[in-house]
Amino acid sequence: MKHLQALIVLVIVVNVVILVLLLLRQPEGAAPLESVLTPLASDAAMEGSRYDLSDRTDELNIVLISMDALRYDHTGLAGGGQGLTPNLDRFADEAVVFHDAVSAAPWTLPSHMSVWTGRWPTVHGITNKLKLLSRDQMVETSLSAGIETYPDALIRQGWVAGGFTGGAGVQGRYGFSRSFDTYLDDRYFGGTDYTVPAALEWLRSHERERFFLFLHGYDTHGQYPLPDGALADVDYSGALDGSIEEQARLREQGLESIENPGDPSDLGGELSADDARFLAEAYASKVRLADQRVGAFLDELRARGLLDRTIVGIISDHGDEFMEHGALDHGHSLYQEQVHVVMMLRLPGYARRHDIPQMVRTIDLFPTVFDTLGLPGLDGVDGRSMLPLLRGQPWAEPAFAETDYRLFVHQRMLRVGKHKLILDLLDGGRELYDLSADPGERSDISSSEPRRTYEMEQQLRGWMEEMGTNPQDYLGVRQDPITIF
Repeated sequence: MKHLQALIVLVIVVNVVILVLLLLRQPEGAAPLESVLTPLASDAAMEGSRYDLSDRTDELNIVLISMDALRYDHTGLAGGGQGLTPNLDRFADEAVVFHDAVSAAPWTLPSHMSVWTGRWPTVHGITNKLKLLSRDQMVETSLSAGIETYPDALIRQGWVAGGFTGGAGVQGRYGFSRSFDTYLDDRYFGGTDYTVPAALEWLRSHERERFFLFLHGYDTHGQYPLPDGALADVDYSGALDGSIEEQARLREQGLESIENPGDPSDLGGELSADDARFLAEAYASKVRLADQRVGAFLDELRARGLLDRTIVGIISDHGDEFMEHGALDHGHSLYQEQVHVVMMLRLPGYARRHDIPQMVRTIDLFPTVFDTLGLPGLDGVDGRSMLPLLRGQPWAEPAFAETDYRLFVHQRMLRVGKHKLILDLLDGGRELYDLSADPGERSDISSSEPRRTYEMEQQLRGWMEEMGTNPQDYLGVRQDPITIF
């Protein structure tokens, strides 16, 4: 026992001597010794403060870029993208990239308002451009004055705000432009070829202030025209021309095929696989042009030295369908081609790529930005800050999506992990998909997994009731559709 005690004392003495020698030899300006001796504690402290910009709240700007109707799988973020988006890919190298972001709705108006408010469409109430007062009377919808938006909160706390949009589904009158210094929405389905120059002109007057800038364009939308000759090199001999008039006709034709509650939008008897490929080629051309225009805007921010003091988010509000499930355009269903969207966030001081594979929601974007800046969040929102996820903590939020598109359809969706349930409220039809094995949603497994289907349906119905809606109210409903789009 005495020998053991002597050995312990000797070890302690040797360690003390080594510690003293290290202290004496530590060069000026070297890392503190405690950071060398306790790396785990130091790493934990660093991780806990990662993406903390609260000490720069008074100087940082915020820019949100929305690329309307841009599909995630048509970008380089998805690992392919046909080389269509070199500028977005370059931005991703300096950003947090959310690879599995889910939109709250598959079309412009409700999806953007969900980002604006951090609330599900049912909650903010902007589910269509018109709302029913009675069976025969509709009025234009607008966000309730009692619902504060995240831009409202920024403006209230001292940011000057400018919005430069393609109009249509993000027109200010729906509630998007409240208290903005400038809000451009005078074109219907305008592109960033129009909004970027206006945004840059506004920046010249406000770049020395703390600003929030919203840049939006319909460059990849079916109602945005391609330049003459853009499709001259496409190998196609069919009857389609890729015009916006043609796109509107085909979209409406698909919607009008919905004869009975629960029917899908269907163009299967109208368009061939070659036609669908041609329309997808036209879309790809639009994606390439949109990427160039947004890239030019980002280059200008960098040239002006603004990136070092600006949080920049890039999102798409929804995707687009090219006959993957029998129809065209968006709004009419909740399949992945419509609700899997682009979402990236570049934070000053953290300009390196951070890939996030976990499923997140677009309603989480503003809560994350506010948390990063140390700003108080809004009360009663459904979105959640993703800051814990960015710091490596567990994240398991379910994703919901809704569509009541122009009263042609009424569908709800629930995602839990990689399992996705779509419920058609008009006829009670259910579809269940395992996106890990079937990302294209070709195989409905609801009949082979009845328990999971039942449990997810009950969760979805329970969520609807929490949101103040009764699924039973929709069964068999026939409504006159909204004709404006």
